[in-house]
Amino acid sequence: MELRKVQKVGYSTLSISLPQSWTKRMGVKKGDHLLVVEEGDGSLRIIPKGEAVEREETYLVDVDRCDNIELLARVIVGNYVLGRSTVRVESSRRLMREQIESVREVTQRLLGFGIIEEGDRHLILQCSVDPKKFPLKTVMRRLYLLTSIMFKEAVDSLIDRDKDLALDALTREHETDTLYWLISRLLSSAQQSNLIAKEIGVKDPMEIIEDSTIIRFLELIGDRVNDLASNVVKLLDSEIEDELYERLGQIALITFTMFDKAVKSIFDENIKIASDAVDLRETVEMEEQNMMREMVNRLNPETAAILSSLLGDLRIIAELCSAIAEIAINNVIRGKNDVCRLYHKA
Repeated sequence: MELRKVQKVGYSTLSISLPQSWTKRMGVKKGDHLLVVEEGDGSLRIIPKGEAVEREETYLVDVDRCDNIELLARVIVGNYVLGRSTVRVESSRRLMREQIESVREVTQRLLGFGIIEEGDRHLILQCSVDPKKFPLKTVMRRLYLLTSIMFKEAVDSLIDRDKDLALDALTREHETDTLYWLISRLLSSAQQSNLIAKEIGVKDPMEIIEDSTIIRFLELIGDRVNDLASNVVKLLDSEIEDELYERLGQIALITFTMFDKAVKSIFDENIKIASDAVDLRETVEMEEQNMMREMVNRLNPETAAILSSLLGDLRIIAELCSAIAEIAINNVIRGKNDVCRLYHKA
C-alpha cells in the first residue's frame, strides 16, 4: 500500500499516477484503456483491458488419474461449477466407451456444456453459458418453483393415494440438479469477477455466501423430496390403515407449508413469515415422533421401515426449511428494517 497525491489537470479533472511496478507487471502502456469500476464501499477498482475480457483458458482433466467413471463425472461437474469454459478430457490411451458415456451423460445435465470435439484419446468440452442472460434471483426463483411443484406432487400423491403423481415428482430431479449446478456456476463466477457479479444482480459479496447456502439447502430438499416420492410409491403398494394415511398426509402438508413460507420469506424479505416457518418445525418433529412410537406394534417390519424412512424425509426437510427461514431473518435485520436498528443514546 502506498499513498499518492491527487493532481489537478486542466480546469476540473483530478488524476493520480499509477505505480510503475504495477504498470510493468500488468503490461499497461501509454494509450491503453483501463476499466474503472466503483465498488459498493465507494472504492475504485482499476482493471487492465486484458483482464476485463474473459480469459479463454483450457483446463485438462487427466482421465488416467480418475479411478472410476463416477469420479470422472464429479470432476467434470466441478469444472463446470468453477465457471470454466473449456475443458479437455484426455487419456494416455484410447478412451473406453464407459468413460465417454459418463462424460456425455453428465454434460447433458449441465446447461450449456457439451462435447465440441472428440478423438480416440481426448474430448473437448465447451460451455456457452452467458451470465448476463441468467439474473441470479430469477434462476433461484425457478429452482424454488420447480422444487415446490415436485414437493406438492409428492404430498398430493400421499393424500390422494395417487401413485402417478409420485412418479411425476420423481421425473423432475434431473431439472432441479441442472438448475442447482447452473446457479453454483453463476455464484462461483461472481466470486471471481465483480463485473459478472453486477451483471447477474449481486450487490454485496455477502449475498454470494448466503445464496450458496440457500441453493444448497434447496438442492438437499429436492433430494429428500425425491426420496419422499419414492417411499410414497412403496407405501402405496403396502396395506396400511386409512388413519395412518390421513395423519401422514397432514404431516406432509404442514412440512410443505413450512417450505413455502421459508422460501417466500427469502424473496419477500418478510421476517414474520420466516418466523412462522421456524415455529412449524416443532410441530413436524412432534407429530413424527408420535407416529414413530405408535406404528411399532401396528405394522409389519417392512411397512414400518418404509413409513419410518418417509417420516425421516419430512423431518429433515423441516430442518432445512428452518435453516432457510433463519437466513431470511438474518437478511432482514442486517439491512434497514423496523425490528432492529442502530441504537443512539438520547
